[in-house]
Amino acid sequence: MRVKSEERRRAIIEVARQVFTELGFETTSMSQIAARVGGSKATLYNYFSSKDELFAAVIEEFGRQKIADAFTSLKPEAPLEQELCRFGEHYLGFVLSPEALALRTVVFHEAGRSSVGREYYLRGPLKGWTQIRHYLDKQRQQGRIRCDDSWVAALHLKALLDAELAEPCALGVRPMPDVQEIKQVTARAIRVFLAAYQQA
Repeated sequence: MRVKSEERRRAIIEVARQVFTELGFETTSMSQIAARVGGSKATLYNYFSSKDELFAAVIEEFGRQKIADAFTSLKPEAPLEQELCRFGEHYLGFVLSPEALALRTVVFHEAGRSSVGREYYLRGPLKGWTQIRHYLDKQRQQGRIRCDDSWVAALHLKALLDAELAEPCALGVRPMPDVQEIKQVTARAIRVFLAAYQQA
């Protein structure tokens, strides 16, 4: 019974993600989500107490499925450049995917009116980049990189990875990159990061 309930919960979250990205947060109602799921609104409220809580669950589950492993699977003992390139390719593949771009559009549109932006940041980017901070701390302790603040270094890494593609792709200025271009962009970003932070 517990397994079935968890499957139902995840099915609700996936349908909710689709509805939120199609209609936006503000205009989406729990009734619309319930209709798509094929159950009653009361059933929906058995799983989630509010639309805000459901949207937060969408963010968390989407990140868990698509990107969480990339943030948590960095091996401190493996070659630094290799690990950062592997992570960067996974990260860019995720943030530039149509699903991630659509969800982020909803978040930014709603951020000034509610707590949605804050919840997104706390449950998504903050959690992920805190993992990178811990990884960089270990690299510093092992004498592989030099930095005064590993959180700032993590943010510099993020900025370098985002620099070439994130904004133009989000704004529809250019087509989505293929795997080869993501590899090339990642390699350039990591070279710049290592030039700044790698221990000589």
